[in-house]
Amino acid sequence: MKRWFTAAAVLTLASVVLGAVVCATESGAACPNWPGCYPDGFAPAAQLNPLIEFVHRVVAAVTGPTVLVAAVLGRRLADPRPRRLAWIGLAGTISAGLFGMLIVKIGIPWWLGVLDLASALMATVVLLVARLLLAPGAEWAPGPVARPAWTAVGTLAAMHLLALAVAGANSFTRCLSWPLGVIAADRWPWLQVVRVGLAVVAAGAIAVAARRAGRQPGTRLAGRLATVLLVAELGLAALLLAGSGGLLLRTAYAVVAACLFGAVALLAGRASVPAGPGAEPGKTPAPAVLTAE
Repeated sequence: MKRWFTAAAVLTLASVVLGAVVCATESGAACPNWPGCYPDGFAPAAQLNPLIEFVHRVVAAVTGPTVLVAAVLGRRLADPRPRRLAWIGLAGTISAGLFGMLIVKIGIPWWLGVLDLASALMATVVLLVARLLLAPGAEWAPGPVARPAWTAVGTLAAMHLLALAVAGANSFTRCLSWPLGVIAADRWPWLQVVRVGLAVVAAGAIAVAARRAGRQPGTRLAGRLATVLLVAELGLAALLLAGSGGLLLRTAYAVVAACLFGAVALLAGRASVPAGPGAEPGKTPAPAVLTAE
């Protein structure tokens, strides 16, 4: 049970991370057909871009069934919260997969792309919280770390979703990443300024949450991870703004942004669902007792 929920959360975040890689490397059109890579062939060519896109599809294809198994097995749990969250996560996973298919086959407007990314981010968060709720005696008890951490999660989600609204044609802004100021090729400069403001709020909230997390064993590791990723993202942003805009750097920038969202969601979840009684500090307790319903 615990392994299926863990795999569901990890694969959902992995799909988001790989989606960022596909966007940053401009690999989305490398496999113009779906589910196979080409109209006359299923497997991708032995080239980097088709392989990146195809790996993303494989991970996304495995994610759906994994979340489904977790949701079905969750019906045996005495606690209704993780099983309900698992079904919500499944809905988000299916929605993201459907929109991803439509992007490849027919293309979709930016506002449907927003729904695609929103579904994936939502599924990541709820499946992670569902996994944390498997601890025996787990309760929703937000501590002092939770408020700034959840503020960061919501702010990051809004910042990433607005990027799809402001991004111009073939602009890097459409990729999951932090804003790099007002880019002339994009739309609606005022909305780009809003994104920059959200980034400032998110960075502040992460810093506050991570500082508080350092005082609590159950959240300390997640707080440190979020801090490292935030510093890395800001450092990469400085390099990009200085003119170092290579493919590898842009890809790293997108990947770190996706991982940072996952780390902050983990921090928020752990701060809201403390380790159960008898658990060792900083370690995940055993899964909940199952009942036959």
